[in-house]
Amino acid sequence: MNAISFIFFALLFFQNPTIETDKDRWKPYYIDANPSQVAENWLIPFEAENRKSINSIKIISIFGDHRDSFFKGHIHTAIDINPAKPKGKLINVYPMANGVICSIHLGENQRTIVVKHKLKNNQIVFTTYKHLKDVYVNTGQQVNTNTKIARLFTKEESKKYGGDYHHLHLEIRKKFDDYGCASWLTMNKIQLNERYYNPQTFIKEYVK
Repeated sequence: MNAISFIFFALLFFQNPTIETDKDRWKPYYIDANPSQVAENWLIPFEAENRKSINSIKIISIFGDHRDSFFKGHIHTAIDINPAKPKGKLINVYPMANGVICSIHLGENQRTIVVKHKLKNNQIVFTTYKHLKDVYVNTGQQVNTNTKIARLFTKEESKKYGGDYHHLHLEIRKKFDDYGCASWLTMNKIQLNERYYNPQTFIKEYVK
């Protein structure tokens, strides 16, 4: 191998992954299942006196921010939230609407559940719940708004990973063709708008 070829292959090997180059790695965690019920009734994903009230959640980080974690400059594809008034030390997570678990991927402080939903107009959307300590469901399982799917880290449990992981990273997705990797490999607004809704806007429209 000559010097030019070596440099080319070295650059190829060490270049940052992209959605296109990384997505096949996550496909085995996805199941192509269809929801058995329409997602008509949308709620916030925590226990609360009123799961129809946006005031029941506290927004920690907004959609579309540029981040330095993982790959510097990637865009935040979610809102980070917690209950405004936690019911207890352990915070459970529930689906926002009827759907089916189509993916459970990653591990440790990044554990993620994805729920596939069918709207009344037959449009498909996905909700993603990340930073889960314990998971109580399986892929292919039909769920509703009362299904306890996971719980969040406590503040003490989060300290083990040297970061702030005791919150819910909540995405509302238009599609899931990347099988999850766009959550950390979305690098520009075109990629963001291709796959994601702004969760704050979506919640205002559907949770009422």
